Amino acid sequence: MFLRPYAYRAVSTTMAARILLLDEIMDKPLYRCMTKGSDWERGTPQSGANWVLARRGFFKVFADRIELGDWRIPFSEIERAIEYRIPCFYFAKSSVLEIEAKGRIYQFGFNPWARPVKHFPFAVEQQQAKLGWSTFSVLLRLAILAYLGYLLWNQ
Repeated sequence: MFLRPYAYRAVSTTMAARILLLDEIMDKPLYRCMTKGSDWERGTPQSGANWVLARRGFFKVFADRIELGDWRIPFSEIERAIEYRIPCFYFAKSSVLEIEAKGRIYQFGFNPWARPVKHFPFAVEQQQAKLGWSTFSVLLRLAILAYLGYLLWNQ
């Protein structure tokens, strides 16, 4: 049977739509949340200038990788992962996820209600930690206290 040229286009368009839909389903994140990420920190998390300048955005967990902005970390490249649980309130703990992939270390800071780790297909080491203070953090706090003291003194 002879098909008219527009029929071929209709079949092609339908097939293309199905392929795009399949790609969209396959590339849909399993989990996403807001986070800060840094590739300048390593070890036990501490507050400091690196976190002030950290990359912010949606942390996305896909079936085969993790993404934050233009960082794409395939699960196959991850050598180790540690989740540091840090008390932030009397009743809640935030977390910092440290991932080592291809010799590069990434740290991602999460709010207490964010739980991306349970969506990973690999084991994540759990550690309890206290947030350390960097020299920058201590100096900044002292400068703020000194300024507040100056303002109170001059009133």
